[in-house]
Amino acid sequence: MNRLEKLIPKIKRNLKKFKKSGVLFVRPGYRTKKGWPTKQPAIVAVTSRSGAKPQLPAQVEGVPVESRPATELEQFSHDKPDLYSRLADHRAELRGTSLLPEFSPEAGTVKGAITPKVAAAHQTKTPIPYTAPDVPLSPVTGKIAFTCHVSPDAGWQILQDFISGTTKQLKVSMYDFTSKHILDLFKAKLSNKKVQLTLDDPPANPGEDQLDPQTIHSLQQAVRTFGSAWALVRSSPEADSWIYPTAYHIKVMVRDGDTVWLSSGNLNNSNQPDMDPFADPQASDQATAKESDRDWHVVISSPALAKTMEAYLDNDFQVATLHAANLSPTLKPPRNPLKRPSVIGSFNFARPLPINEQVTITPLLTPDPGVYQGAMLELINSVQDSLYIQLQYIHPTSDVTLSKFTELIDAVAAKINAGKDVKIILSEFQKLKGGLDALQAAGINLDNVKIQNNVHNKGFIFDHKTVIVSSMNWSGEGVLSNRDAGVIIDNATAAAYFEKIFFDDWENHAEQS
Repeated sequence: MNRLEKLIPKIKRNLKKFKKSGVLFVRPGYRTKKGWPTKQPAIVAVTSRSGAKPQLPAQVEGVPVESRPATELEQFSHDKPDLYSRLADHRAELRGTSLLPEFSPEAGTVKGAITPKVAAAHQTKTPIPYTAPDVPLSPVTGKIAFTCHVSPDAGWQILQDFISGTTKQLKVSMYDFTSKHILDLFKAKLSNKKVQLTLDDPPANPGEDQLDPQTIHSLQQAVRTFGSAWALVRSSPEADSWIYPTAYHIKVMVRDGDTVWLSSGNLNNSNQPDMDPFADPQASDQATAKESDRDWHVVISSPALAKTMEAYLDNDFQVATLHAANLSPTLKPPRNPLKRPSVIGSFNFARPLPINEQVTITPLLTPDPGVYQGAMLELINSVQDSLYIQLQYIHPTSDVTLSKFTELIDAVAAKINAGKDVKIILSEFQKLKGGLDALQAAGINLDNVKIQNNVHNKGFIFDHKTVIVSSMNWSGEGVLSNRDAGVIIDNATAAAYFEKIFFDDWENHAEQS
């Protein structure tokens, strides 16, 4: 039981008291002080961004009532529920946590993120069980050359080098590909190479240059040997069957069968901004960085790891091709209505770090059963000193079918309670729809949490010696059922590199507000 469940019966018994003009939702939560949740439970009334502030009771059955103006997303979800639902169906960052139910005083019911109209569309699609290739996800060990780097700092420079170094073929599995400067790079450097692309088609985010179907069309015209397949995602406009419930969220490329590029970020402007603060520093680099995402990346020169990852990319491509629906893509998809916030503070840009040392690198994939969740649980439980986490969000849930995900949150909470040095940086999306309240209700002490705008990373550092670079968001789907990829890097040099950047973010770009 989460720590706020005892408020739910009180809300239900008194919902009529909140049936007033301007009250959008009512949910369990905590009182806030200077915009940050305290540890005092409260009934939270989310009120309209416009109009007069409604008069509400100071308390209900001994529980204080706190009025909060709706966020932009909360107002949007109330005013246009079906359009919001279409977005949230494919972009989990907009959906929020399901741990704390939102009650609609007007309807007298719990408001779900996915409306019946949108959910009904799922019933027309055929589920297909996930089947992995017969290739073990074995670690590679030895003296391996790899390059650690981050965005917005140096992602684009290393990406250019990686793509330009293709001699024969490039295999790509990606959630989103909407950047013109990256598309131009592909067309310029890969026109006479072999390219294989398995792609999702999520609703467009702010700042795209072209939509995913337009990317595919452009590459079909420019690349001589090009194969593409739409990933089998339940909410995808191109799929009439599905394996992954909400996203083909992987960000992996394999070049020439011997080198792997793996990232938390997509081939989008926000993840790979067109800037190089090391070649010719400009004031505009700081401005661009403030509007871009924090992502971690790694390029690994390992034929053994490349062979493993390539087998999974090929399997995804072949299955998606076999079940291709040939549906017409949606060229006018719903748009994310949220404006991109700015990152606080100035950047101390981090140069890439080439490493050629003894290392063990372990591939992680979902939805392969137990691979990611099992490795993460073992690593968290093994922490002796420190655990540093930077994620876009953590979405606690009361769904018992997702208990394996809940085990990870419980393990982090246990390390905090044991007095270990645990620091968690989350993005602005954690503040949506009671996300901070839910995190505290799930047992995470918010004294150990800060918010940094535009974090898209999914990275972990354990005891100063092991680092995870991945695409796995911390939701039930991200940990258990979507297609995602990551690597465990057991190397203190790599851990120190990412740890320095993490602490710069913690001190200069993140806050409790």
